[in-house]
Amino acid sequence: MTISSRERKFLVAAGVVLVAFLIINYAVVPAISSQIQVRSEYREQLEALERFQLVVESKRRYEKKFAEAEALFNHLQQRLLSGEKLTLAAADLQTMLHKAAGESGVTIVSESIHAPKKTEGFTQVAVELSLNADLKKLRDFLYKVESAGKLLTVPKLQINASFPRPGAELQVTLVVSGYTMGLEEKGSGA
Repeated sequence: MTISSRERKFLVAAGVVLVAFLIINYAVVPAISSQIQVRSEYREQLEALERFQLVVESKRRYEKKFAEAEALFNHLQQRLLSGEKLTLAAADLQTMLHKAAGESGVTIVSESIHAPKKTEGFTQVAVELSLNADLKKLRDFLYKVESAGKLLTVPKLQINASFPRPGAELQVTLVVSGYTMGLEEKGSGA
């Protein structure tokens, strides 16, 4: 049996089509499918990486905020009265007030320690003083109390002037409060 040239061309064309079909079906389609899958996985991995980068950035930001808050807490804690017990904190406050009075020329006539009070997470230690001073010395004393480096407040200030004239002695009653993290002591009362 002889094959005519026309049939040979037809068989060659059919063979080329068959080979092209097999190449496309078993080589090109799997390669394209694999590339699409790789691109999809790449996008998913890229999105996951972006999420992780956001988490890392957030962690750094919160660590920085925590460090700042901790530094502020330590700074504020240094401004509280020292002493592990309230009696020591009251003694620390009295020492500061006597020093300020001595430096500003104010005379302390009497003093009393008020009972400690819990206020907003702290314990308030207060000392009531009766002073004799002229207006300039009183101003200097109050400035020294304000700039003592500790968190002190003056919730009460009462001034009595018998003879209001420049340089006259004033009778002053004031309460100076300091704050501590100490707990209220049992049986302490002043």
